[in-house]
Amino acid sequence: MGIADRSDVIKMIDKCTDCGAILEVPHDSEVGEIVECPDCGLDFILVEIDGQLGLKELAIEGEDWGE
Repeated sequence: MGIADRSDVIKMIDKCTDCGAILEVPHDSEVGEIVECPDCGLDFILVEIDGQLGLKELAIEGEDWGE
């Protein structure tokens, strides 16, 4: 048995903006899913812009303590 074609497993590959680690997005992922960097733990969200899929750093808003 040979090496399996990974095109059905990986939808896209990108790099972490913080540490440069390779981010692999599974083929069955949907827009809005969160992908975590395996090295530093930074979260990204899968977005679609003009028909193209991409990863955007997930910005979590902190609480506003009236400051």
